Amino acid sequence: MILPIDPANKLSFKRCIKDGDLVIVYERHDTMKAVQVSEDGVLQNRFGAFKHSEWIGKPFGSKVLSNKGSFVYLLAPTAELWTLVLSHRTQILYIADISFVVMYLEIVPGCLVLESGTGSGSLTTSLARAVVPTVHVYTFDFHEQRAASRWQFK
Repeated sequence: MILPIDPANKLSFKRCIKDGDLVIVYERHDTMKAVQVSEDGVLQNRFGAFKHSEWIGKPFGSKVLSNKGSFVYLLAPTAELWTLVLSHRTQILYIADISFVVMYLEIVPGCLVLESGTGSGSLTTSLARAVVPTVHVYTFDFHEQRAASRWQFK
């Protein structure tokens, strides 16, 4: 049985971006970055300045313009995109390897997962997706500075 999810908190392309959301900014096929939206924030890149206040209220997947007339896309932070945008301070697993691990270990909703060595969080985000909505992934990292720099997901 799948537990009901609060539609206001569900991550989907129909949900609008809110202050505090994590957004994947797609600049080009080889350039994406994770940005936490703040009402007074501005993303500066070679395409110009993008005001976060103009992102708030737009649905994920929207195309937004800079002050120079260039554009980026605002994407929802899926596990696949998260793996592509995070900085690789540690060795990471990519989607093909992660899929094998999840299937081999038979991780499904209802499983309790304990991960040792969170690292960049690449595997953790996919493990969390595999067990929701009924259970959690518990993960720890002995490297305090690296653990403190991770994005927090709700």
